[in-house]
Amino acid sequence: MNQPALNPSFCSANGIIITSFEGKSIFFGMLNVGDTILKTRVRKAYPEFLCVFRELEADAFNLKLSQLYSEDQSSDAAPETASANESRESIIDQVADDAPVVNLLNSIFLEAVSRRASDIHIESGAAETFVRFRIDGLLVTVKSIGQERAVAVSARLKILANLNVLENRRPQDGHIDVKTDSYSLDVRISIVPTVWGESIVLRLLNRSDSLLSIGSLGFSGRLAAYLQKIPDVPSGLILVTGPTGSGKTTTLAALLKELDIKSTKIISIEDPVEYRIPGITQIQVHEELDLGFDAMLRRIFRQDPDVIMVGEIRDTETAELAIRAALTGHLVFATLHTNNAMEAIYRLQNMGIPPYMLAAVLRAVIAQRLVRKICHECDAKGCASCFHTGYLGRTVIAEFIPVDVELSDMIAAGTVVEKMQMHLQKRHFKTLYDDAVEKVLSGLTTETEIKRELGVRQ
Repeated sequence: MNQPALNPSFCSANGIIITSFEGKSIFFGMLNVGDTILKTRVRKAYPEFLCVFRELEADAFNLKLSQLYSEDQSSDAAPETASANESRESIIDQVADDAPVVNLLNSIFLEAVSRRASDIHIESGAAETFVRFRIDGLLVTVKSIGQERAVAVSARLKILANLNVLENRRPQDGHIDVKTDSYSLDVRISIVPTVWGESIVLRLLNRSDSLLSIGSLGFSGRLAAYLQKIPDVPSGLILVTGPTGSGKTTTLAALLKELDIKSTKIISIEDPVEYRIPGITQIQVHEELDLGFDAMLRRIFRQDPDVIMVGEIRDTETAELAIRAALTGHLVFATLHTNNAMEAIYRLQNMGIPPYMLAAVLRAVIAQRLVRKICHECDAKGCASCFHTGYLGRTVIAEFIPVDVELSDMIAAGTVVEKMQMHLQKRHFKTLYDDAVEKVLSGLTTETEIKRELGVRQ
């Protein structure tokens, strides 16, 4: 016997949808579980089944409805394979705005948000296209779609982002806004051609997320205490380091939020602007217009800033401008890609910053990584809440170097790293590994997760 199904239009109009089957029982999700008339109608439609009704939140209902629409119309979601006389342009014209394509894309976005994904990857293969989500730092394959539907999805995204729909040989970048009643996404799109078609990566920046405070970021007690004091530093350079995706921007946003915004002019230069903070002048860089970090840094000095945040020090020129800003009495926050806090000092020196200048402005260096937290619903065994991974959410592991007078003198003198490390050890400096071990012992994460992120300690 075929399983019963509800028409997508009926589901949409009545706020009800089938969520699962179990033997002779049908489980329905309802937006208004108190609608007795609707429940009576459904029971009469399926007299041979036990109908179970449960309340379903709007976001979960919309996700299932969008998936139902795309499945219901999958047979005509894209035209048949093009004949020799049929051009790529005509295929795109037919499918880019088709309802099945729109619903497929909507379902991908809704599922990504429900699973807390930071990125969506749509990757063309030899026979099919795979959709993968980056969840808690790892990629998870969620579905595969046919090549014709992939072309349609690509075209739809290009239309939404005002990109060239017919261009599939050159990379393209853009962004779109995705809004529902409960969230607002700024979606950054990167499209590059591959041997099988296109690789599309969508970075999801959720503007609806509440901005975290320093105390809630997950830093260990001692590190959190250090960070709480940083907003009181009058001038100088504060560095936050780590690889891509290690939470540097979130830490900086939380630090900026702690500043006296009402009486201080704060300007941030970012790529992209991930958190919208009222009272702070936030600037998006545009490399294609020759408005990179270095160019914007030169221009903002006429804006009379007290505090400057540089999203990333990528080159010598940006490093020099950030240092000079700190030398002239500004408080400067910046990020740098290094493996640990001590490497940041040598990275800036290798960029050509004289040791005496760096010593004069450097106030603190924070190095951090993100590791997955154990799902306490199942104690890492795997359950529906964590999508059977054993992990749910992430926490930060970090190390913090406060630059005192003695360490500043050592930096100015070009002291070798071993001597500086000895100085830090005397001050009971805790490394990333030390902090990670504490998180394992406290039951927040696992040794396996620490090894995955930090490798095996030598």
